[in-house]
Amino acid sequence: MRANQLRGQAVCEYCEAQGFLTLANVVDHIIAHKGDEILFHDPENLRSLCKKHHDATKQREEVHKVVIGGDKDGTPIDPNHYWNK
Repeated sequence: MRANQLRGQAVCEYCEAQGFLTLANVVDHIIAHKGDEILFHDPENLRSLCKKHHDATKQREEVHKVVIGGDKDGTPIDPNHYWNK
């Protein structure tokens, strides 16, 4: 499953949103599965990230319940940010 995800989406989703091309090396569960086998094996619940974004940005997002980062123009990528309302 990991190999298929990285083959299909080889670039880090967060880096790409910011206008960079970084090879992804971590497969992340978008919604934490917390032991749910169906959610764990759901390919629609996977995304490719670089290690930096998985270990730092993704963890901060889960704790603070926000999407961290901006696009190449500096606009926040969090759809709930007041600039995007």
